[in-house]
Amino acid sequence: MRTFIPFIQCLLCCFCLLSCRNGEQAAVLFGKPLRPHPRLLFVEEDRERIDALLKTDTLLSVLRGEMLAQAEALLQAPLQAWGGDMLTVSRVQLHRMITLSLAWRMTGDRRFAARAEEELNHVCDFPDWNPKHYLDAAEMTAAVAIGYDWLYGCLSPETRAKVVSSIRTKALDLVVEEYRTGDRNSWAKRENNWNVVCNTGMTLGALAVAELYPDLCRQVVENAVKYVPNCLNHFAPDGVCYEGPSYWAYTNLYLSMLLKALDDNFDRDFGLSALPGVEQTALYHVRALSPSGKVFNFANSEGPSPDPVPAYFFFSRKFNQPEVAAYYRRRLSEVRRASPLAIAWFDPAPFDGAAVPRLRVYRGANDIAVFNGDRSVAGHIYLAAKTGDPDMAHQQLDVGTFIVETDSVRWIDDLGADNYSLPGFWEYKPDGRRWNYFRNTNFSHNTLAIDGKIQYSEGTGEIESYDASEHPEVTMNLSGVYEGQAGSVRRRFFMPDDTRMVITDSVELLPASRQVCWSVITAAEVECRGNTAVLSKDGKHFYLKILSPSGASFAAEKAGTFTPEENPVEGYTLVSTTVGGKREQVIRIEMSGRK
Repeated sequence: MRTFIPFIQCLLCCFCLLSCRNGEQAAVLFGKPLRPHPRLLFVEEDRERIDALLKTDTLLSVLRGEMLAQAEALLQAPLQAWGGDMLTVSRVQLHRMITLSLAWRMTGDRRFAARAEEELNHVCDFPDWNPKHYLDAAEMTAAVAIGYDWLYGCLSPETRAKVVSSIRTKALDLVVEEYRTGDRNSWAKRENNWNVVCNTGMTLGALAVAELYPDLCRQVVENAVKYVPNCLNHFAPDGVCYEGPSYWAYTNLYLSMLLKALDDNFDRDFGLSALPGVEQTALYHVRALSPSGKVFNFANSEGPSPDPVPAYFFFSRKFNQPEVAAYYRRRLSEVRRASPLAIAWFDPAPFDGAAVPRLRVYRGANDIAVFNGDRSVAGHIYLAAKTGDPDMAHQQLDVGTFIVETDSVRWIDDLGADNYSLPGFWEYKPDGRRWNYFRNTNFSHNTLAIDGKIQYSEGTGEIESYDASEHPEVTMNLSGVYEGQAGSVRRRFFMPDDTRMVITDSVELLPASRQVCWSVITAAEVECRGNTAVLSKDGKHFYLKILSPSGASFAAEKAGTFTPEENPVEGYTLVSTTVGGKREQVIRIEMSGRK
């Protein structure tokens, strides 16, 4: 038996090599002859373009040097073990394969190719790529597909055969059945980031071995482009990713890989980039940033620093958006590190800047309003606010919330995501356990609570009207998330000048309701002085003043979690005022970075 197995492996290797040579000449997919390897994400025309740019572009040269330093370090890194947190293993492997393979392609240094081949053989020897949590399998498939494709000419026959077998048995064979039988909650068809990530991973895997399995590749691509719109439809009409900026980065990293692979191999992306909001999404993400370059980290997001994903360069080149390219180059010059795909897709397009309007409104499942005072004025205010649909993926009870910055200091915050492993964390119904955790509730957000109750998760909010004139204003209808508590709730943001914002909340309580609590959360030091609260941070100050009702005052208390299992909330203060005694309550708060 021991002598028989190598004989079979040898036959398989010979078959794969013969099939590859014949298939590359003969295979036609969607009316296009199959590209030779490399065909994924960094084709030979891309390499030639980057080689030319390296002669003149200093930032690109710096990024290349950093990438090569990372590749050198990976030569000594221990191989990853199977098991445990396989999603992290897959993500690390994706980085390793792209880094080592790109280093090989850009230098010809055989050490990088040899180590990448060792990595490929190692992960292909894993028992599986954890298909029970298909993100893990999808990201590992992407890693292996890119390594196989970029290293194709220097891999041994045995490695090629092993990789082809692994992509087929650990991924693609599972996909066919998923497309056929999976329901709307399947990873292949659902409406969140899983859809784009998993379908992209399967498409890259199918394209990598397309000369051997052209019919299977066609089937995977047809289904991927059929179901990816289930997620992308939520980018309509203005490019907002309802899952928040962290998932914007994750989704669009994989979406850009999918579109690039389709464009390169078929000269079309089957209408995906023409879906409403897709062309606008990178522009939205850049234009919604604060003057300090921070994101509005709503929903299950990480911190306010944006994730420097290479999707920016892909979108800037595909849609001719030099503003996006210029932003990403600035970001890369600050962090001096990037995904190697930022090198492969580098865009040097110049952009001289443009005036920033006082108000931009972006429609979507989460309507977003972004106010900007004149940035040449000291103490100019930046405010971003949202509505929402709390029972969609990764949402919180934050309808009506906002963040505020002046002079590069974030005064009003969003805490972002909690621990995903908390019991019932994914239960979005009104009585779901997701709402047992502080970060997920309106109590941790800069919005309203009526009689100490949470917002109604099956309700929604929307921007009802706005005026983008010299003194911009936005009115949000929040009534849907206060079902059973109020007949109507409206929040109006009004910017009377570059340094001030007035928020007016008009609440018509139901007969059984008694009081309304207005609150914000901040990492600044807080001093309450009756109807005024002074926030202090980094030697600067920010002021909140209650304009109405008369007699109302601010109180401050340390913010904290509801349960010991939640991630700690440290260094944050809740600033609030509570009013009652009338059916119709109007709360007007003025905020300013200047006294």
